[in-house]
Amino acid sequence: MTHTHHASARRRAATFLAFGSVAALVLSACGGGPASSPAATSSSSASGGVGAGSAAGKTATLVSIQSVTDKGVMQDFVAGFKAATEKAGMKSNVVVLTDASTYESTLESVSARSDLIFTTFPPMIQAVEKVAPQHKAVSYVLLDARLGTPQSNVQELFFRENESSYLGGIVAGKLTETKKVGFLGALKQDVIDRYLVGFQAGVKSVDPDIKVCYAYVGSLGDPALGKQFANTMYDQGVDIIHAATAGTQVGVYQASEEKKKFLVSADVDVRPLAPGYGLTATGPDFSGAAKVAVEQFAADKFKTGLQVYGLADEAVRILPYNDKLVPQNVQADVEKAKQDIIAGTIQVPDDKSVDSIKNCA
Repeated sequence: MTHTHHASARRRAATFLAFGSVAALVLSACGGGPASSPAATSSSSASGGVGAGSAAGKTATLVSIQSVTDKGVMQDFVAGFKAATEKAGMKSNVVVLTDASTYESTLESVSARSDLIFTTFPPMIQAVEKVAPQHKAVSYVLLDARLGTPQSNVQELFFRENESSYLGGIVAGKLTETKKVGFLGALKQDVIDRYLVGFQAGVKSVDPDIKVCYAYVGSLGDPALGKQFANTMYDQGVDIIHAATAGTQVGVYQASEEKKKFLVSADVDVRPLAPGYGLTATGPDFSGAAKVAVEQFAADKFKTGLQVYGLADEAVRILPYNDKLVPQNVQADVEKAKQDIIAGTIQVPDDKSVDSIKNCA
C-alpha cells in the first residue's frame, strides 16, 4: 500500500464554528500554518499500573501539533493514549506545539526522557527523521504520515478508512430513493481515495445498479466551494452524499440541510452538524489507534514501519447514527457487514483500485 501525504493534506481535528443557527464543525489543518503563540504546552500524569507489564514505570509522551481539546479526533487520540498508558502502568505526558520552528528541538528534548513517543501528522516528518535515529532506544509512532526513509524504531500508523466507508456505503445504498448517490473528496490523494473506494463498494454490495457519482472539490478549507459542489450533486438527482472534505465540509452540511437531502460525513459525529439530514459518519477511531500502539509497546511487540489498522483493530468505525433517520434493520445490516469484514469474508478494495471506478456508473 503506497501512501503519499503532503504537509497540509490531512485535516483531522475539529474546531467549532457557527453559521446561522447551525453549529458546524470545521476540520482544522493538521499543522497547516504555525501559530504565533508560545512554542508548547504540556501536561503529565503518573499511572497506577493496573495490568502493568514490563512497561510499568516507563514514560510515554504524545506530541501534538493541534489542540487536544478540540472536541474531535485529537481529543479522542489523547483519551485513548491516556487510558492505555494508565492500564500499562506507564507515566504519560502530552505536549502541544504551536510553532513549527520548535518541532525538532522539542522532539529532541522529549526523546531524552521518554520511552515511547507519539507524533502527529505530516508536518512532523522532518523532525522525526532527524531525531529518531539519534535515540534508537526510543520507540516512535508517526500518525498519518510516511517517512522519506524508514527508521528502525518508528511506526508509521495509518488507517483502513475504506473499511469504515464501506459501511457508510451500505447505509446510502439502503436508504437512497433515486438510486443515485454521491461522494465528495477534498483532494485527489490516497486517503480520500480510500474513502471513495470503500463507499462505492458498500453501495454496490446493496444494489449494483445504484449509480455512484464522485468529485474532488480541490480544497481543504473552502465551505463555499463545498456547498457549491454539494448543491450541484443534489440538483443532479443525488439524494445522499458521503463527504470527506475536511474544513470544506461545513458547506456540505449547509447544502444538505437546505436541500433536505441526506449526508454521510467523515471523521466526526455528524448529528450536531446536520441534525435534520446527517445519517452517520465514517472514519478512524483515534482512541482505538492510540491503544493499539501502546499495547504493542507494553507487550514488547512494538511494530515498526508501515502499519495499517482497520475495523478488526478498532481503529476505524462507523460513528453514531441519527436514529430518527437510519432504521434499526439498516443498522443491523451494517453490523453484520462489519463482522464479515473483521472475519475476512468481505474483502474491501483499497485505494489502489480507485482508477477502476467509473463516475456515475
